[in-house]
Amino acid sequence: MNSDDPFYNELIAVESIPPLPGAAAELLALATDPDVDIAKLAEVIERDPPLTARLIGIANSAFYAPRQPVVTVKNAIVSVLGLDMVRNMSLGMALAGGFSTAGCPSFDLTEYWIMALGTADLASGLARAATVADAPDPDVTYLVGLLHNLGLLLLVHVRPKDMERALKLAGDNPGTRLIEHERDLIGTDHWAAGAFLCRHWQLPAVVADCIEQLDDTVLVDRHARLVELLRSTRRWLLTVIAGRPDVLRATSVDDVYTDYRSQQFLDRYDALKMLARFLGGEGAKG
Repeated sequence: MNSDDPFYNELIAVESIPPLPGAAAELLALATDPDVDIAKLAEVIERDPPLTARLIGIANSAFYAPRQPVVTVKNAIVSVLGLDMVRNMSLGMALAGGFSTAGCPSFDLTEYWIMALGTADLASGLARAATVADAPDPDVTYLVGLLHNLGLLLLVHVRPKDMERALKLAGDNPGTRLIEHERDLIGTDHWAAGAFLCRHWQLPAVVADCIEQLDDTVLVDRHARLVELLRSTRRWLLTVIAGRPDVLRATSVDDVYTDYRSQQFLDRYDALKMLARFLGGEGAKG
């Protein structure tokens, strides 16, 4: 994506891009702080009641199946999700909260969250089991996976009518890809838009660097392992959503473990859909 692209310059000039939400700004600072403690993270999250409610709802969901009901952010961190996941998940939800999708009825916010949460959960688990020396960091993998489709929200927010048409064209023409219609109608695609937004908001550089490579055929960047893992996970998730699960393969992960992990994921898929519907219903803006 060229920084001189008129589409992005227009967005900045007319202030079409939502500002970085207040909670997200604080969470972003914590995301790069290796010494952040549970009490500080919980304090920041609890200043945002809707974010707190959504996080506690996630921790209590069937997807994570807590042994005891979670009633506080601290409980969610200590008993269910862990500090790094709560930090990344809260940042992802806070960033997504400033967009309106109401003007684009064909955009499926539930599917957005299935892809975001599913990619983050599965890819980070595979990264943890990777057998190569340059394996991706699992926590970084989770964050990038959670934010990888953020560009969809941006395009739906700023160009809802064009995205409505692009989504319908992609749905009516199975041999085509959504990004092709986005480029024709808008002049950019959601990968480039996502990378632009992450840089505009000054998120960790690895997020934008990976997002803009997700459609590249040749990977030469130092994040190639991470991008490859995200792409493999995304492709598999799309077959799951379509109701025809394929075999998941990741070049850096043992096939036996990958088969075990993908089956485990399928066993929890209905719970993930329920969680995504919860987030989609909360996130849709009128």
